[in-house]
Amino acid sequence: MREGPRIKKGSVLVYRIFDVAEEIWLDKAEASLQDLRGRETFKVPKFIDRGLIVKSRPVAFGVGDVKLDLPCGTFQASVLGKLRDYGVLSLVYQIPIPSGMSWSELVGLAADLEEGSEIDQIAQRQAREVSELIRPALKQPTAWTAFEDYIVYFLEEFETNLSGDELLAQADIPALLLAEDDATISKKTRATLLDNVLQYGESDLTIVEWNGALVVDPTGNRDVPDILEFAVTQLLEMRYYDDLLDKRLALLYDDIELSKGHSIRGRFAQLYQDASSRYIEFSEFIERVENSLKVVGDFYLATIYRAATKEFRLSIWQQNITRKMNILAQVSSLLQGEVNMRRSHLLEITIVALILFEILSAIFRVY
Repeated sequence: MREGPRIKKGSVLVYRIFDVAEEIWLDKAEASLQDLRGRETFKVPKFIDRGLIVKSRPVAFGVGDVKLDLPCGTFQASVLGKLRDYGVLSLVYQIPIPSGMSWSELVGLAADLEEGSEIDQIAQRQAREVSELIRPALKQPTAWTAFEDYIVYFLEEFETNLSGDELLAQADIPALLLAEDDATISKKTRATLLDNVLQYGESDLTIVEWNGALVVDPTGNRDVPDILEFAVTQLLEMRYYDDLLDKRLALLYDDIELSKGHSIRGRFAQLYQDASSRYIEFSEFIERVENSLKVVGDFYLATIYRAATKEFRLSIWQQNITRKMNILAQVSSLLQGEVNMRRSHLLEITIVALILFEILSAIFRVY
């Protein structure tokens, strides 16, 4: 691989995003974090998500620094956390790119980050620590262990001034986005990746891919990474609801099997109520997703957001979840109907038995 341009200023933003609760009361969470504001960790900066106009702005806080020992070297990463009211905790590991690092060396760093699990282990531990710290602010904490990962290569300055078009010509961008420092990437794959190039001015550049993105912004503005993170949190929630519905449907099917040949008890009524509650909850979440473009206060950011949601296939996730929600609602409704029908039959049998009892009692009194 050719060396490519050298980077003068930039950072690698490694995201680990967790679902920690059904909902987070942000005021309570910020109060818990403010108690530690005088310490080196858990300081609350105010510069996050400037490009988003949202009803409940996320609470951002520092989580200190961590040391990462990678095959290509040792790096010090500062850790930023964000809490969102729909139950999501984001941990962002900000790794400064050494001044003068060549493009090929950056690709090597990307490959090391892709192959290693050190950040995963650190993030899972820190997510548990933060969740415990803000526990009073968590409504129905979740025990879901899955998380979403994403990476943004955020470049601000090169040793020689480059326009976006010049960077595309001189740097092996597909190799960076795929974290591939060995294999030769095919022309077709390269063309597919470079179809997602977005630009506002001549000197900036954004390319969005499923696992990561390249963002070039000489101003150092973090709006684009914030928009991408926002989209990744929605992907995480889609995955969470999809997994939750799979479990609910499996439970429902198991209960149907267990009920064969036996009387159906009130458990189906509870399942029906739970299904209705989940349907309303997910409908509210979907409404937030569909209205997301309305909360982006900048046309360019809205374009990037649309590209990210398309790359993450959020509409397909939504369709699958909606289908499962409808199945859950329909099956639960049918079961509730069967419960009501059996109760009706039981009531009819009881009435007939009482009438028969009265008739027999009258006959015995006569004789």
